[in-house]
Amino acid sequence: MVFSEANSSPPKSLITVVGCGALGQFYAAQLIHAGHEVRLLARRDAAKLAQRGLFLHQTPTPTIASTALFPILTISPQRFSLGTDALTWQGAAPADWLLVALKATAIDSAQALVAPLIGPNTGIVVMCNGLGLEDRFADWFGAAHIFGMLCYVGVSRDDDGTVRHHAYGHVGVGHYLDEPQARLRLEQLCQSAGIECHANESLLEARWRKLTWNLTFNGLCLLFDCTTKDIVEVPERRDMARALATEVVDLGNRDLEAHGQPTRIEPTWAEAQLRLSDTMGAYAPSTLLDARAGRPIEWEPLFAEPARRAERLGAKVPTLQALLVGLKARGVGNG
Repeated sequence: MVFSEANSSPPKSLITVVGCGALGQFYAAQLIHAGHEVRLLARRDAAKLAQRGLFLHQTPTPTIASTALFPILTISPQRFSLGTDALTWQGAAPADWLLVALKATAIDSAQALVAPLIGPNTGIVVMCNGLGLEDRFADWFGAAHIFGMLCYVGVSRDDDGTVRHHAYGHVGVGHYLDEPQARLRLEQLCQSAGIECHANESLLEARWRKLTWNLTFNGLCLLFDCTTKDIVEVPERRDMARALATEVVDLGNRDLEAHGQPTRIEPTWAEAQLRLSDTMGAYAPSTLLDARAGRPIEWEPLFAEPARRAERLGAKVPTLQALLVGLKARGVGNG
């Protein structure tokens, strides 16, 4: 059975979502369903969105409220504003929130793309994976306006634009300057849409925690052209994953210290990422799917930036270095 949204609550915030791949569409749908006024800036899927709207297959999870009632969630085109560039909303009120769900491979174009969409009170939420992206937005638009949202979700997009939600969906949120009251605003936005939300007192710590899994399993799945199951169930590869995750935790703690932050990641976090992967089955990370499709991968924030920080901090990361050498030998990365 197909269910359509039926939420009649008045809009609470005006939100612009930039980047309408699987991730952007999934969270945009939750916000629209909850009654927020949402603008979608899309390119690849603009025609499909204009014709059909948002169409999601959802897997029940306690972390996303709508999944309990809507195994198929549709959002009609009349429920959101759609544009292919910022000129669509020229002269209109600036959004309260701007959610940046672009692939990190497109980040060089982000400044020009989003600048016309930002007002003096717009909160800019970076949803991309990896390190260093909030730094760039802070340089462009001012640190006080920048937030991070770490999305713990499995979603994919079919060729026809259908979004498939496979698992999870909770988010972690933080403020670039780690200001609690600013962060609370973003927490409340997520919670209003039925999205389980965890507050991160240190956004930098949260980024390193998420990177522990992302660098390890995106990297090894790329290296061996395989799923997570093929990493955790092969002893030699599992040992390599453990060593790599341990190096990322140590590097993250060194980086936190260098930034004057008192918080640290516990050593057991590395092993926890392997146990998490044990529950995921044959999961293909997004970078693997991109590589197989011949698309650019998110090399810079997932691999290059951590490697630069290791060099700057004098950290010994032999497994990470071996991974990067192996990936480049396979023709993955930007050299």
